[in-house]
Amino acid sequence: MSFFNKRKSSGVFIPSGKGYVEYIGDIGNGSIVSVANSLGYHIDQLHSEYFSNYVKPKIYSIELEVFTRKIAFVITDANVTYITEKDINKYLKNFSATKVFNTLKTEDILTSAVENGSFSVEFLSKVLNLKDISKNGMFYAEKIKTYLYFTNGILTNFQMDDGYMPYSRHLQEVNQTIFKWISELAYKYWPKDDFKAKREINIQCDAWSRIPEAFGNQFINLHRTENGGANLHMILVCHYDYPINLSQFDEINHGRYKVEIEDSDIGIKIITMGNFRYYFDKSDEEDLLYFDRLS
Repeated sequence: MSFFNKRKSSGVFIPSGKGYVEYIGDIGNGSIVSVANSLGYHIDQLHSEYFSNYVKPKIYSIELEVFTRKIAFVITDANVTYITEKDINKYLKNFSATKVFNTLKTEDILTSAVENGSFSVEFLSKVLNLKDISKNGMFYAEKIKTYLYFTNGILTNFQMDDGYMPYSRHLQEVNQTIFKWISELAYKYWPKDDFKAKREINIQCDAWSRIPEAFGNQFINLHRTENGGANLHMILVCHYDYPINLSQFDEINHGRYKVEIEDSDIGIKIITMGNFRYYFDKSDEEDLLYFDRLS
Protein backbone atom coordinates (compact mmCIF):
# COMPACT_ATOMS: atom_id res chain seq x y z
CA MET A 1 0.00 0.00 0.00
CA SER A 2 1.43 3.37 -0.98
CA PHE A 3 1.70 6.31 1.39
CA PHE A 4 -0.99 8.16 -0.56
CA ASN A 5 -3.47 5.29 -0.18
CA LYS A 6 -2.99 4.91 3.55
CA ARG A 7 -6.22 3.64 5.10
CA LYS A 8 -8.32 6.07 7.10
CA SER A 9 -10.20 4.96 10.19
CA SER A 10 -13.59 5.97 11.53
CA GLY A 11 -11.73 7.88 14.24
CA VAL A 12 -13.78 6.12 16.92
CA PHE A 13 -12.47 3.30 19.12
CA ILE A 14 -14.30 1.33 21.77
CA PRO A 15 -13.06 -0.96 24.55
CA SER A 16 -12.85 -4.63 23.63
CA GLY A 17 -11.39 -7.19 25.95
CA LYS A 18 -8.09 -5.79 27.19
CA GLY A 19 -7.70 -3.41 24.26
CA TYR A 20 -9.56 -1.19 21.85
CA VAL A 21 -11.09 -1.80 18.43
CA GLU A 22 -12.21 0.57 15.73
CA TYR A 23 -15.95 1.19 15.75
CA ILE A 24 -17.24 0.70 12.21
CA GLY A 25 -20.95 1.22 12.87
CA ASP A 26 -22.99 4.31 12.05
CA ILE A 27 -21.51 7.43 13.70
CA GLY A 28 -23.90 9.94 12.15
CA ASN A 29 -22.17 13.26 11.57
CA GLY A 30 -19.16 12.14 13.62
CA SER A 31 -19.77 14.52 16.53
CA ILE A 32 -19.36 13.30 20.10
CA VAL A 33 -23.12 13.58 20.63
CA SER A 34 -23.82 11.57 17.50
CA VAL A 35 -21.30 8.86 18.37
CA ALA A 36 -22.63 8.71 21.94
CA ASN A 37 -26.18 8.20 20.67
CA SER A 38 -25.01 5.51 18.25
CA LEU A 39 -23.43 3.63 21.14
CA GLY A 40 -26.51 3.92 23.34
CA TYR A 41 -25.44 6.82 25.55
CA HIS A 42 -27.10 10.13 26.30
CA ILE A 43 -24.45 12.86 26.24
CA ASP A 44 -25.27 13.65 29.91
CA GLN A 45 -23.93 10.21 30.80
CA LEU A 46 -20.43 11.03 29.57
CA HIS A 47 -17.52 13.16 30.66
CA SER A 48 -15.10 14.38 27.98
CA GLU A 49 -11.37 14.62 28.49
CA TYR A 50 -10.03 16.77 25.62
CA PHE A 51 -6.40 16.91 24.51
CA SER A 52 -5.99 20.10 22.48
CA ASN A 53 -2.78 20.83 24.38
CA TYR A 54 -0.97 18.22 22.28
CA VAL A 55 0.72 19.68 19.16
CA LYS A 56 -0.28 16.71 17.01
CA PRO A 57 -2.69 14.72 19.12
CA LYS A 58 -3.22 11.08 18.26
CA ILE A 59 -6.28 11.16 20.50
CA TYR A 60 -8.66 14.12 20.47
CA SER A 61 -10.90 13.08 23.37
CA ILE A 62 -11.61 10.19 25.70
CA GLU A 63 -15.24 9.80 26.71
CA LEU A 64 -15.76 8.32 30.18
CA GLU A 65 -18.94 7.28 31.92
CA VAL A 66 -19.65 9.92 34.58
CA PHE A 67 -18.45 9.26 38.14
CA THR A 68 -16.02 6.59 36.85
CA ARG A 69 -12.82 5.91 34.92
CA LYS A 70 -14.66 3.54 32.60
CA ILE A 71 -14.07 4.48 28.97
CA ALA A 72 -17.11 4.54 26.68
CA PHE A 73 -15.21 5.44 23.49
CA VAL A 74 -12.22 7.32 22.17
CA ILE A 75 -12.10 9.93 19.39
CA THR A 76 -8.90 9.93 17.36
CA ASP A 77 -7.37 11.40 14.24
CA ALA A 78 -8.63 9.60 11.11
CA ASN A 79 -5.05 8.53 10.36
CA VAL A 80 -5.03 6.43 13.54
CA THR A 81 -5.88 2.80 12.80
CA TYR A 82 -5.20 1.35 16.25
CA ILE A 83 -4.68 2.48 19.84
CA THR A 84 -3.28 0.68 22.83
CA GLU A 85 -3.75 0.72 26.57
CA LYS A 86 -0.39 2.49 26.74
CA ASP A 87 -1.78 5.30 24.57
CA ILE A 88 -4.79 5.67 26.87
CA ASN A 89 -2.67 5.71 30.00
CA LYS A 90 -0.47 8.42 28.49
CA TYR A 91 -3.41 10.68 27.80
CA LEU A 92 -5.13 10.02 31.13
CA LYS A 93 -2.01 10.18 33.30
CA ASN A 94 -3.25 13.32 35.09
CA PHE A 95 -6.90 12.32 35.28
CA SER A 96 -8.40 11.86 38.75
CA ALA A 97 -12.04 10.83 39.01
CA THR A 98 -12.16 12.13 42.60
CA LYS A 99 -11.00 15.60 41.56
CA VAL A 100 -13.02 15.80 38.35
CA PHE A 101 -16.29 14.59 39.87
CA ASN A 102 -16.20 16.97 42.82
CA THR A 103 -19.34 18.25 44.50
CA LEU A 104 -19.91 21.13 42.06
CA LYS A 105 -19.46 18.86 39.05
CA THR A 106 -21.72 16.24 40.61
CA GLU A 107 -24.39 18.87 41.20
CA ASP A 108 -24.17 20.01 37.56
CA ILE A 109 -24.29 16.45 36.23
CA LEU A 110 -27.33 15.48 38.27
CA THR A 111 -29.15 18.76 37.55
CA SER A 112 -28.78 18.26 33.79
CA ALA A 113 -29.84 14.64 34.12
CA VAL A 114 -33.02 15.59 35.97
CA GLU A 115 -33.82 18.33 33.45
CA ASN A 116 -33.27 16.00 30.49
CA GLY A 117 -34.57 12.76 31.98
CA SER A 118 -31.30 11.17 30.92
CA PHE A 119 -30.31 8.93 33.85
CA SER A 120 -32.02 5.59 34.22
CA VAL A 121 -31.97 3.30 37.22
CA GLU A 122 -29.84 0.88 35.22
CA PHE A 123 -27.22 3.47 34.28
CA LEU A 124 -26.84 4.92 37.79
CA SER A 125 -26.77 1.45 39.32
CA LYS A 126 -23.81 0.69 37.07
CA VAL A 127 -21.74 3.86 37.58
CA LEU A 128 -22.52 4.29 41.30
CA ASN A 129 -22.41 0.62 42.29
CA LEU A 130 -26.00 0.65 43.53
CA LYS A 131 -27.69 -2.62 44.46
CA ASP A 132 -31.35 -3.67 44.44
CA ILE A 133 -32.68 -0.35 43.15
CA SER A 134 -36.28 -0.31 41.97
CA LYS A 135 -37.83 1.98 39.37
CA ASN A 136 -39.67 4.13 41.91
CA GLY A 137 -38.64 5.66 45.22
CA MET A 138 -35.68 7.21 47.01
CA PHE A 139 -32.29 5.52 47.23
CA TYR A 140 -28.96 6.53 48.74
CA ALA A 141 -25.76 6.63 46.67
CA GLU A 142 -22.82 6.33 49.05
CA LYS A 143 -20.28 7.05 46.31
CA ILE A 144 -21.56 10.62 45.83
CA LYS A 145 -23.30 10.95 49.23
CA THR A 146 -26.61 11.80 47.64
CA TYR A 147 -30.24 10.72 47.86
CA LEU A 148 -31.61 9.86 44.42
CA TYR A 149 -35.31 9.94 43.56
CA PHE A 150 -36.65 7.78 40.74
CA THR A 151 -40.00 7.77 38.97
CA ASN A 152 -40.72 5.06 36.42
CA GLY A 153 -37.03 4.19 36.27
CA ILE A 154 -35.78 7.74 35.61
CA LEU A 155 -33.95 10.09 37.97
CA THR A 156 -36.38 12.91 38.78
CA ASN A 157 -34.72 14.58 41.78
CA PHE A 158 -31.77 14.40 44.15
CA GLN A 159 -30.61 15.78 47.47
CA MET A 160 -27.14 15.89 49.02
CA ASP A 161 -27.23 14.34 52.48
CA ASP A 162 -25.17 16.74 54.62
CA GLY A 163 -27.21 19.94 54.60
CA TYR A 164 -24.51 21.85 52.74
CA MET A 165 -25.03 23.65 49.43
CA PRO A 166 -22.68 22.96 46.48
CA TYR A 167 -20.30 25.86 47.15
CA SER A 168 -19.99 24.83 50.79
CA ARG A 169 -18.98 21.32 49.78
CA HIS A 170 -16.64 22.68 47.14
CA LEU A 171 -14.91 25.04 49.58
CA GLN A 172 -14.59 22.18 52.06
CA GLU A 173 -12.77 20.23 49.35
CA VAL A 174 -10.46 22.95 48.02
CA ASN A 175 -9.67 25.01 51.13
CA GLN A 176 -10.35 23.35 54.46
CA THR A 177 -8.75 26.23 56.40
CA ILE A 178 -11.27 28.81 55.21
CA PHE A 179 -14.14 26.35 55.59
CA LYS A 180 -13.00 25.68 59.17
CA TRP A 181 -12.93 29.41 59.97
CA ILE A 182 -16.48 29.80 58.67
CA SER A 183 -17.95 26.70 60.31
CA GLU A 184 -16.15 27.31 63.62
CA LEU A 185 -17.91 30.65 64.11
CA ALA A 186 -21.25 29.38 62.88
CA TYR A 187 -21.34 26.61 65.46
CA LYS A 188 -19.99 28.88 68.19
CA TYR A 189 -22.93 31.27 67.82
CA TRP A 190 -25.56 28.66 66.90
CA PRO A 191 -24.40 25.93 69.36
CA LYS A 192 -27.76 24.21 69.67
CA ASP A 193 -29.14 24.75 66.18
CA ASP A 194 -27.47 22.65 63.48
CA PHE A 195 -29.87 23.94 60.81
CA LYS A 196 -29.07 27.62 61.43
CA ALA A 197 -25.34 26.92 61.76
CA LYS A 198 -25.32 25.22 58.37
CA ARG A 199 -27.49 27.99 56.96
CA GLU A 200 -24.82 30.51 58.00
CA ILE A 201 -22.06 28.32 56.55
CA ASN A 202 -23.90 28.02 53.23
CA ILE A 203 -24.39 31.80 53.00
CA GLN A 204 -20.73 32.53 53.75
CA CYS A 205 -19.46 29.87 51.34
CA ASP A 206 -21.70 31.21 48.60
CA ALA A 207 -20.23 34.67 49.27
CA TRP A 208 -16.73 33.16 48.95
CA SER A 209 -17.66 32.14 45.39
CA ARG A 210 -18.99 35.61 44.55
CA ILE A 211 -16.53 38.17 45.89
CA PRO A 212 -13.64 39.11 43.58
CA GLU A 213 -10.44 37.22 44.43
CA ALA A 214 -12.15 35.50 47.40
CA PHE A 215 -9.77 35.62 50.39
CA GLY A 216 -7.44 37.89 48.44
CA ASN A 217 -10.15 40.55 48.21
CA GLN A 218 -9.01 44.12 48.85
CA PHE A 219 -11.60 44.65 51.61
CA ILE A 220 -10.89 41.47 53.53
CA ASN A 221 -9.10 43.15 56.44
CA LEU A 222 -12.08 45.43 57.12
CA HIS A 223 -14.21 42.39 57.90
CA ARG A 224 -11.88 40.14 59.87
CA THR A 225 -13.54 37.84 62.37
CA GLU A 226 -12.40 36.93 65.85
CA ASN A 227 -10.83 33.65 64.73
CA GLY A 228 -8.75 35.11 61.90
CA GLY A 229 -11.24 34.49 59.13
CA ALA A 230 -13.46 37.07 57.48
CA ASN A 231 -17.14 37.86 57.15
CA LEU A 232 -17.37 37.28 53.41
CA HIS A 233 -21.06 38.01 53.04
CA MET A 234 -20.69 41.44 54.66
CA ILE A 235 -18.00 42.25 52.08
CA LEU A 236 -20.68 41.75 49.43
CA VAL A 237 -23.09 43.96 51.39
CA CYS A 238 -20.68 46.80 52.16
CA HIS A 239 -18.64 46.94 48.98
CA TYR A 240 -20.64 45.30 46.18
CA ASP A 241 -24.18 46.63 46.80
CA TYR A 242 -25.58 43.30 47.92
CA PRO A 243 -28.99 43.84 49.60
CA ILE A 244 -29.68 42.61 53.11
CA ASN A 245 -32.43 43.02 55.69
CA LEU A 246 -32.30 42.69 59.46
CA SER A 247 -33.38 39.05 59.52
CA GLN A 248 -30.72 38.09 56.98
CA PHE A 249 -28.14 40.14 58.90
CA ASP A 250 -28.91 38.16 62.06
CA GLU A 251 -28.62 34.84 60.20
CA ILE A 252 -24.90 35.35 59.62
CA ASN A 253 -23.99 37.69 62.50
CA HIS A 254 -26.03 36.25 65.34
CA GLY A 255 -24.47 37.12 68.72
CA ARG A 256 -21.73 39.25 67.17
CA TYR A 257 -23.31 42.69 66.95
CA LYS A 258 -24.61 45.36 69.32
CA VAL A 259 -27.88 47.28 69.00
CA GLU A 260 -27.06 50.95 69.65
CA ILE A 261 -30.42 52.56 68.98
CA GLU A 262 -33.87 51.12 68.33
CA ASP A 263 -36.09 54.15 67.88
CA SER A 264 -39.62 53.57 66.69
CA ASP A 265 -40.20 57.33 66.42
CA ILE A 266 -37.56 57.80 63.74
CA GLY A 267 -38.13 54.30 62.38
CA ILE A 268 -34.47 53.26 62.46
CA LYS A 269 -32.53 50.51 64.19
CA ILE A 270 -28.80 51.20 64.49
CA ILE A 271 -26.37 48.31 64.91
CA THR A 272 -22.61 48.27 65.30
CA MET A 273 -20.39 45.34 64.39
CA GLY A 274 -16.66 45.34 63.79
CA ASN A 275 -15.59 48.38 61.79
CA PHE A 276 -19.08 49.44 60.68
CA ARG A 277 -22.36 50.92 61.88
CA TYR A 278 -25.53 49.75 60.12
CA TYR A 279 -28.87 51.58 59.85
CA PHE A 280 -31.95 49.39 59.32
CA ASP A 281 -35.45 50.50 58.45
CA LYS A 282 -37.92 49.62 61.22
CA SER A 283 -40.74 48.98 58.74
CA ASP A 284 -41.95 45.47 57.92
CA GLU A 285 -39.16 44.93 55.38
CA GLU A 286 -36.38 45.98 57.82
CA ASP A 287 -34.04 46.70 54.90
CA LEU A 288 -30.55 48.08 55.36
CA LEU A 289 -30.82 51.79 54.58
CA TYR A 290 -27.15 52.67 54.71
CA PHE A 291 -24.00 52.12 56.75
CA ASP A 292 -20.85 54.01 57.69
CA ARG A 293 -17.40 53.09 58.80
CA LEU A 294 -16.45 53.69 62.43
CA SER A 295 -13.52 56.01 62.98
